[in-house]
Amino acid sequence: MLDVHADTEHDSLWLLALTAKSALLEATGHAFDCAVTLVRPEEVPLTAGNSNRAAGLAAWDQESGEGPVSQALGGRLAVVVNAASGGTRWPAYRERLRMSVYQSVASVPLQLAAGHCGAMTLLATKGAIFTPEVLSKAMAFAEVAATSLVAADEVRQALSTAHHLRSAIKGRTSIDVACGVIMARKRCSYDEAFGILVEASSHNNAYPKDVAETILDDLPGGAPAVHFKR
Repeated sequence: MLDVHADTEHDSLWLLALTAKSALLEATGHAFDCAVTLVRPEEVPLTAGNSNRAAGLAAWDQESGEGPVSQALGGRLAVVVNAASGGTRWPAYRERLRMSVYQSVASVPLQLAAGHCGAMTLLATKGAIFTPEVLSKAMAFAEVAATSLVAADEVRQALSTAHHLRSAIKGRTSIDVACGVIMARKRCSYDEAFGILVEASSHNNAYPKDVAETILDDLPGGAPAVHFKR
């Protein structure tokens, strides 16, 4: 597993690009840039790289549907493009490659969760460095990378769920304590106190939790702290 956990998916992709650049450097024998592209259902596609130039070319490829990144996103095996070759496929992409500093590109699919697709793209300023041996190592690395990205996403989702749960519990606690304050002041039942709280929130166009926290903030010493055991 690779340590690509980060607060956002974009940062995880960026970390993966940096890790790939370092891990595959010995295999290529030449410095290269790396960009990672992620496409998810009903989400804006993400592309991150160790350089803006690499990320920009990969993003253009994904958006246009013309180039090795687009093919790798479709699950095809590693695709190699050399600027000096006389191929006629993807003419617009080849023109962009010719105008860039890059001379060779290899894009490898990332096998992610269902409905998600990804590609890891290596871009070098030297031609023909992505040999079959290099591609074999890149594809092996991509398998580990994909598993690591899925794990990082699962951790983010778990942390987000825990955060929302804590917020919900804290909000419910504030409402209950505020209702207790209203009960003491109005000498009424909990249901009556909750009705007063809801009515106040309606008049002030605010959530009941926010009205409850305002009531507690006005208490001598402020609102009581809410503690959660870890």
